[in-house]
Amino acid sequence: MNISKAKKSSPKRADASADIGLINRFALKELTPEEVYCFSVALCDNDVDRDMECFSAKTLKALAPMFVGKTGISDHRWSAERQVARIYRAEVEETAEKTVLNEPLNRLVASAYILNTEANKPLIESIDGGITKEVSVGCRTEKCNCSICGKPLTFDWRTWTEQCETGHIKGETYDGKLCAGVLEEPTEAYEFSFVAVPAQRGAGVTKSVGDINEAFDVLLEADLTAHRSGCTKLMQKLKTTLSDCEDMAIRAKILAENEKYIRK
Repeated sequence: MNISKAKKSSPKRADASADIGLINRFALKELTPEEVYCFSVALCDNDVDRDMECFSAKTLKALAPMFVGKTGISDHRWSAERQVARIYRAEVEETAEKTVLNEPLNRLVASAYILNTEANKPLIESIDGGITKEVSVGCRTEKCNCSICGKPLTFDWRTWTEQCETGHIKGETYDGKLCAGVLEEPTEAYEFSFVAVPAQRGAGVTKSVGDINEAFDVLLEADLTAHRSGCTKLMQKLKTTLSDCEDMAIRAKILAENEKYIRK
């Protein structure tokens, strides 16, 4: 499943002089500290978000090296000219805090650089001034498992809920334990984006269904007159899916372009 998660996180200045060696692994010409603006930012963590989902600590650790070399995009606008930053370091930091699931809170923190040019000056000033704060990450994971029993969560088209075979429904509480979707087995990191407003609940998240053909058969044969709300959600989902298909094509192009910057 392709995941896009937004997070409120204030970027902090990083030391260009100390990190220029790491940065030049991705530059096609030798850059000087004066030619780059560096910052660090928390990309994501393992706490439960508004979608009632979370990355596991193991997933965060697997994602860290995947994000190195990946691009930063302005305003989630999928075009090559909107690439404004590149991650040169990513690592997981442990904190003394706890998640909603009462687990140690871990954060995936990245260091990135922007070319210190006149064209990028407004963005740099916006970061320094605390205006540009929120970021969103795009990645892909293979599984979304129940936080209570570890079984896969799947979408039930008949009830419009996500639940596991044990019967735990995402978002519900059982004996004091919240059922959340734990995102496991990451396969790819796409990018991070500066966003003006954090994503709303459910925005940009594409779920997988065990048998999509069966789901369509059920919908086509069912009487949907009593499910106006569900139909509205489905229409929004279809629009998002069509848009995602276009985004994925652009992502593939960006990923291919990224390869030339990543020196083995």
